[in-house]
Amino acid sequence: MSDKKSRTLSVRKTDAIDAALSHIMRVTDAETTTEAVARALDLYAHWLKMKPGTTAVVTGHTRRMTP
Repeated sequence: MSDKKSRTLSVRKTDAIDAALSHIMRVTDAETTTEAVARALDLYAHWLKMKPGTTAVVTGHTRRMTP
């Protein structure tokens, strides 16, 4: 198996994906789709590194809501 990884991300466009992305863009300060996806991937990568049984503590934060 090659060590070279693809840097291209392709996501099939569906109504569910569009709705989820729209929601994420509304409730975060991500200004581009790329930024929202990069943040999600970073969060998921950290989640995968957690040991089984680890307690995750979520703290409140201010979210920007657009009308």
